Amino acid sequence: MTIAVKPSVLIIGCGPAGLGAIEQFLRKGFDVVAYEARDSIGGLWNFDPNPPPCTISFDKLGHAIALSELERQGKPAPAPTPMYAGVTANTPRDIMPYRSHPYPNGTVEYPNYKTIYQYQLKHAKRYADYIQLNRVVTRVRHTPEGHSSVKRWLVEWTPSYTSKSPDIGTVFEEEFDHIVVANGTDSRPFIPYINGLWSWKGEIIHSRWYRTPEAFAGKTVMVVGGGPSSADIVRELGMLKVTNSPSQAKKIYRSFRSKLRYDTEHEKGWPAHINNLSPMKIVHPPSEDSQTGRIVTVLDEVIDDVDIIIFATSFVARFEFFKETDAPFSQAPLVRYPQVPKGVPLPPADFITEASLEGGHRVHNLDSHQLFYLPDPTLAFLLLHAEAIPWPFSEMQARVVAAYWTGTPLDLIPHSDEDNDSHSVLILGHPGEFEYAEGLLKLIGEGGTEEVDSEGRWGAWPEWKKHIRALID
Repeated sequence: MTIAVKPSVLIIGCGPAGLGAIEQFLRKGFDVVAYEARDSIGGLWNFDPNPPPCTISFDKLGHAIALSELERQGKPAPAPTPMYAGVTANTPRDIMPYRSHPYPNGTVEYPNYKTIYQYQLKHAKRYADYIQLNRVVTRVRHTPEGHSSVKRWLVEWTPSYTSKSPDIGTVFEEEFDHIVVANGTDSRPFIPYINGLWSWKGEIIHSRWYRTPEAFAGKTVMVVGGGPSSADIVRELGMLKVTNSPSQAKKIYRSFRSKLRYDTEHEKGWPAHINNLSPMKIVHPPSEDSQTGRIVTVLDEVIDDVDIIIFATSFVARFEFFKETDAPFSQAPLVRYPQVPKGVPLPPADFITEASLEGGHRVHNLDSHQLFYLPDPTLAFLLLHAEAIPWPFSEMQARVVAAYWTGTPLDLIPHSDEDNDSHSVLILGHPGEFEYAEGLLKLIGEGGTEEVDSEGRWGAWPEWKKHIRALID
């Protein structure tokens, strides 16, 4: 008698995308395992009130590199998460969860991070047998010729340096037919090139290290960026001034480039305490006018009194386990290192270290859906898009990947804007999120008019959910 062997799949990461994927691959008959570097599931929704300090150096192009000391040492350990104490969802409860697993009755409309984390813990209990914690994936490559493995991918992992495993430092090897990358793109902070930033003598942190506004009591703070994290940080800092808290910051600046779309609760009065500025152009060294350094913006606004700069300027996509010296990535790299304009000033040699961004603004060599690695579609990525609701969106993507890997045909072609390295290519929003999802589901024989039909096929969101989504865009 011949016993059928299930195709194997490794899911890297057990945050929102990885957890939702487990169910989708099990239903299609895969032998599934998910590796998580932390000692708990949840990904960036793990809250650490006391992360290891942020340290700053510069690469040879002048990018500021924000890392913890463990990251600088190259230790196999999970990166600090960007979760801060005041986080509440900016997506309403009814459209946030996995499609078949709603939030419990009585959940508030905009849950805080604790409620969201508990939701994920509950979901993970269903699939505990398929999750391995404290496993840091260090290398993924095609199985070399002559190796005893008969499967497509060879994976190396080691116990997390922060775990209590007796095997720390030992490298283990596994083999898989398929790989799903679901560990997000929030592991390497990005700080844009700013002329002279290396001469700044005040404090610099990335928003990944922001936890509470009280930490900046008595300081003059500049928040750089116009996205969701920037909006939350200036609102929290501003609210301490509204309430005249003894822990309030002395003064608050915000330097931003794009339209402010994410500010909320204006009626509480916090915007009156924020001094909005154009983007930073140059930083001059300390002088008799400024102890930390003079900041000049593109509109020639001059700021001399800043104590600390918080860069809420997003992250780069980084997959340290895919080595550009290994096949197949040696021929088709996944990321392109961010460049700076030609001829700009560069930091002195004594400011430069070996640390680098090790990532790029988007992932390349993928298909038009930004799911499959075109040179070998047995490798897939989840949740690379921006402005899509993570739980239902990544779950839908995993459903499509599982269908393709079990025989449903898909025409995989390159992205029409493949040469563009801007993260803006990946922004969906409303209605783009629904157009993308419903189009993909139709390609695998689903995508009807009902959210879930009598045969279990997935389709379009109901109009009331789409209406809620439109209101928050």
